[in-house]
Amino acid sequence: MAMELKKDRIQKLLYSENLEQIDFNDLSNLIRQNNDISNYLPDGDFQIDPRDGLKIIFNTARSKRPHDTKKHESKTSDLNSCIICDGNTTSIIDLAQLSEGQTFINQNLFPILFPFEKNATSDKLNCHGMHFLQWTSSIHGNDWNNMPVNDCVIVLKRLAALEKKLLCNNSDFYSSNQDWDNEENTKGFVSIIKNYGRLVGGSLQHAHQQIMLSSVMPLKYKHNLDFEKNNNLKYSKYILLENPEDLTVKDYGEAVLIVPYFMRRPYDMQLVLKNSEKRYLFQLNENELLSCAYGISEAIRAILEIMPKLGREPAYNINIHNGPGAGLYIEFLPYTQEIGGYEHIGLYLCQGRPENSAEILRNLINA
Repeated sequence: MAMELKKDRIQKLLYSENLEQIDFNDLSNLIRQNNDISNYLPDGDFQIDPRDGLKIIFNTARSKRPHDTKKHESKTSDLNSCIICDGNTTSIIDLAQLSEGQTFINQNLFPILFPFEKNATSDKLNCHGMHFLQWTSSIHGNDWNNMPVNDCVIVLKRLAALEKKLLCNNSDFYSSNQDWDNEENTKGFVSIIKNYGRLVGGSLQHAHQQIMLSSVMPLKYKHNLDFEKNNNLKYSKYILLENPEDLTVKDYGEAVLIVPYFMRRPYDMQLVLKNSEKRYLFQLNENELLSCAYGISEAIRAILEIMPKLGREPAYNINIHNGPGAGLYIEFLPYTQEIGGYEHIGLYLCQGRPENSAEILRNLINA
């Protein structure tokens, strides 16, 4: 039988079944009062690379993670053990039933950011935030690529609910985004990522997404915002207008899966929402959520099928681009090629052509 987090263990961890019923300030206090998290607090400060504006957050405590992949890569993990299935994790703040198992959200035990109290006397650049995990399913082997699409929609809806809870806050710790977001009156920045595989930072095999609220603008947000300012056009609209038709992998109605013409590594993909006025997951309607769920599911399935054929260990990153200048698009970055020295100076050498990748992906997904 597949490993899973059983219902009795879920009940012991359950703080709330619906995060929308938790006050934002109570959510911050819940994290501050967690004694387990207090053992792994981030440093709370960051610096900025003056060459390009890149933010570097200092977090020495994350080197203490007992499940760090660097410490376990020679053991290949015990297939009969999972700390999540065993219930060795933090309290659950959101729980939703799937056709099989549940999807749930909890606090990250090793947070990149933490809701520190403000320190007005510090001469350091302070960073403030919250870090959560969404477990795609309580059943160990279930993930976007092998779950029914209606279950994927539920997962996406709960992810959207957390995005809204974090962005639409009333806290003084996060600056207002009213310069570019009058409609929703958001504060701070929410980053949503997925790491799969030890080669790209996937430290746990139990499928999950990471969600982080930050007082600091990630550089990709600035890039998307600058793109819109410079081109008078959101990136999502631009790429759908300018990307060659033969680089379209699949049209899902409300969203399109493409290989970008500037593909950095073979089989890079982007799932782009057609309505460029939507900026967040929580703004999506049912049809848009369904299109995105199909796209995510099929893109991941294709990556997992292609990489072993290339002689590569399956590994990929997913970044959800929301907020200023982006529109809304999801970036899939399979680890099909190492990053070398030239890449670190901003010159990518791609060992493939976008039109070839698009054709292979199209044939695979549409088969």
